[in-house]
Amino acid sequence: MSVAFPEVAVGGASVRARITRRARWGNGAAGRPRRTASLVTVGVLAAALALAACSSGASGQAGDCDTDRGTLAVGLIAPLSGPLANIGLGMRDSADLAVRQANERCAVPGYRLELQARDDRADPPTGAAAARELATNPDLIGVVGTYNSSTAQAVQPVLGDAGIVQVSPGNTNVSLTRGVNPVAAPLRQYQTYFRVVATDAVQGPAAADHLAALGRTRVAVVSDGQTYGEGIADEFVKQLGTRGGDAVMRMTLPAGSPPAAAVAAISRARPQAVFYGGEYPDAGPLSKALSGLGIPLVGGDGIVDPDYAAAGGRDGDLGTSVGPPTETLPGATAFLSAYRAAGYRETWGQYGAFSFDATNVVVGATGTALGRGGGEWSPDLRRPVAQAAQAYDADGVTGPISFDRFGDVGSDAVTMYRLVGGRWIPDRTQP
Repeated sequence: MSVAFPEVAVGGASVRARITRRARWGNGAAGRPRRTASLVTVGVLAAALALAACSSGASGQAGDCDTDRGTLAVGLIAPLSGPLANIGLGMRDSADLAVRQANERCAVPGYRLELQARDDRADPPTGAAAARELATNPDLIGVVGTYNSSTAQAVQPVLGDAGIVQVSPGNTNVSLTRGVNPVAAPLRQYQTYFRVVATDAVQGPAAADHLAALGRTRVAVVSDGQTYGEGIADEFVKQLGTRGGDAVMRMTLPAGSPPAAAVAAISRARPQAVFYGGEYPDAGPLSKALSGLGIPLVGGDGIVDPDYAAAGGRDGDLGTSVGPPTETLPGATAFLSAYRAAGYRETWGQYGAFSFDATNVVVGATGTALGRGGGEWSPDLRRPVAQAAQAYDADGVTGPISFDRFGDVGSDAVTMYRLVGGRWIPDRTQP
């Protein structure tokens, strides 16, 4: 993992250098039928997105396009430093690739696009400060991010009050789009907020279903006290109960805490598995501490990370993540080729393809709003950009991208992974 600078303005030589995914409780605004979740065998949802070849010039260079009207900014807020930087850097570079390609195809006539990335360090106050700083730029058309759901809670009001569209490639907590009572009384608070990933209301139940199918119905549940961790753990517990399972223990182990206290309580509860709601830097040490009990640790996309094994994760551990593996998506072939050709130091990571798609939502919505507004950008067009994002409907790398009335994407696909030889692979274990 390379060191990232706390603030990045991506643009050629000027580079200075985390679910709720969604579950549908009915049809979308346009009456689209519910799309159900599946595990490893889920079918790919979209045909390939034709991607333009990435130029070898400077990042964001507009080629032969008419850019006489100036430069517009696409913001990005993600963890570019700290333990989650391997995720955030892949998000940043994938968004940069989308901006490059948008410039190559003259996606916003008259303008050159530039990515302006900011480091939130997976810290809500830092993320809010980054959002406030980006929002002062009158040429900002939208923001891609955040990864962490807790950071999103701090960023949403800043961008929402400014009317700036925000498209997340990684947030999974259900409340971000449906409020505190998402089933009985769903309420969308921010009309400018969208996400291109499924929610914890899909991932948590998928993990519970998988464990129940394996006959592991006595489960200890540990969560880190953060928005994402608590949300996915809650959804897991609810579904486990419907499958005849029992959460034999539930405790909060704050992020960064030694796992000893949790291991002692887990040992007394004698579960068949441990479900962890949180991120891999804390899940790995907990898994390592559980090695003497001979039971797997199970989690969501927060633990399905290439560095999980290095953090202490053990072979046999399980984790869910949104969508099929990027490499298996027909639409991802050109994306992966272009990413490699661009020469980025970091890999695209688990959320690179989603970041690419999120950026294209911002760009596409801007093009639509500008076309309807006479072609001249002004901050007054930010709300029309959000309205155009609501109506967005196109094939992306990760599948069809369109949003219901809450701002949630239509795909509920989830894959279950197993750690084998220190690597996450799709789990095809049959009970």
